[in-house]
Amino acid sequence: MSDASQLPVAVDIQPGEDIAAYLQRVADANYLDFPVLTGHRRTARVWEDPDHPLLARLSSITGVAEERLRAATLRGTYPGMALGRARTGRRYAGQPATCPRGCIDTVAARLNLVVLCTNCEELFIDRLDPTPPPVPTRVRHVHREVMATLAATTSSQSARDRLRRLESLMAEVELALWRNWPPLFDGETQQWRTRAVRWVDCNVITGRYTIARPPSITATLLTLTWDASVDRATAEAMLDDIAIMADPWDPDPQEMPDWCNPRDGLLDVLENLGLEARHVPTILRLPDEPIILPEHQRTHRTAEAFALTALASEAHGTPMTIAGAASLHAADSSSRAQRVAVRLLDDRYALCRLAVHAERLHSAGLLDRAQARAELRGIQRLPSSALRDIPRAGGAHLDREAAAAWVWLDATAGRPAGGPHPNRSNASIVTFDSALDPETKLHLRTWWRNRLTSSSDLVTAEESASPARNTEVTRDAG
Repeated sequence: MSDASQLPVAVDIQPGEDIAAYLQRVADANYLDFPVLTGHRRTARVWEDPDHPLLARLSSITGVAEERLRAATLRGTYPGMALGRARTGRRYAGQPATCPRGCIDTVAARLNLVVLCTNCEELFIDRLDPTPPPVPTRVRHVHREVMATLAATTSSQSARDRLRRLESLMAEVELALWRNWPPLFDGETQQWRTRAVRWVDCNVITGRYTIARPPSITATLLTLTWDASVDRATAEAMLDDIAIMADPWDPDPQEMPDWCNPRDGLLDVLENLGLEARHVPTILRLPDEPIILPEHQRTHRTAEAFALTALASEAHGTPMTIAGAASLHAADSSSRAQRVAVRLLDDRYALCRLAVHAERLHSAGLLDRAQARAELRGIQRLPSSALRDIPRAGGAHLDREAAAAWVWLDATAGRPAGGPHPNRSNASIVTFDSALDPETKLHLRTWWRNRLTSSSDLVTAEESASPARNTEVTRDAG
């Protein structure tokens, strides 16, 4: 770093300019490298929240007051911002956004949420998206409101709350983005939306790792969710819509019943299939889906399980609320999943889709999932006897805790919640499942089936040996 004496060429900082961009101009004017001037690499986060000694030294050599330098940092300009948030916080240092017209780099441009140049309102570009199409007009209108909200975060809790809601909405709508949903906003073309959908499909849904979103993608997500972020109720309503739209499974039309009254039709089907509340798992998975569903599908499928549980109970003469269904499942669930479940009960398409789930559960063989949950939730490690007959190649490296978690999911066909390892990494369980050979899976499945059969036989024997208990059961049933 250069000496603390003032540099030969004085350069003034411009209004709104980013401190790192300013220091680069200072370095260039004095024929210095950025690291020599500052003691930091150009990509270091000197622009976020530099300490007092660094700013004092930079002030002494540039002649710019420390207060002005502090105001050119992200924390100095937006002290109320949660900079660690993925979509409304700081932009990745290695992927800066710049104005295609060459305007000065601003402090605001360090935030993912800022997608237009604050000087000329052109859409920012970055290395992943250097030539985006013309920005829709609606983006400009929303962006002005965003900038006003950002300015208010210093003193306004409501502004900070809105950005927190916006963060959640943007994160979730990304995985529910379709060519026709959410509806195209004013001025948005099908070309613009299709481009965004393709980018998300390639880089987020099927991508191997998450990368920073280009300004054009952020602009789409921002504009689609800004109005909904205005208050909690509106945000929750959109989040509920998103939960449904984020599930990509669409049943074959030939499987979908054509009922005049879907609710009555479904109740008849559940009665005829003999599908009761105890047969419904805590989440509805298809046979070819992973043992733990991707996060964006879980809320909807959990809600479907609640709705099907309540309807199955009603079909067999014991009406149940969604809250009652959640209680029967004895696993943590979000209020959002329960809200969505209530909506499904009044939706024609959702009820027909539940009929498809019911038929698939029946085809797979009805199993008392409630009994499985009760019997297996306390088994945190599979007993060594359960692994005794597994071939050495399969059993030599078998993690007994991971095996217990796998058995829970296989037997209950549900979620990790409520099981012996609810906090275990989902990725580790999926990896464990992928590593199991078919013979080992069959062995573990046989073990838990025998366990449930033994438990059921024991309960039956106890009930037969207890006349008083039989009387009580008969009285309850009557």
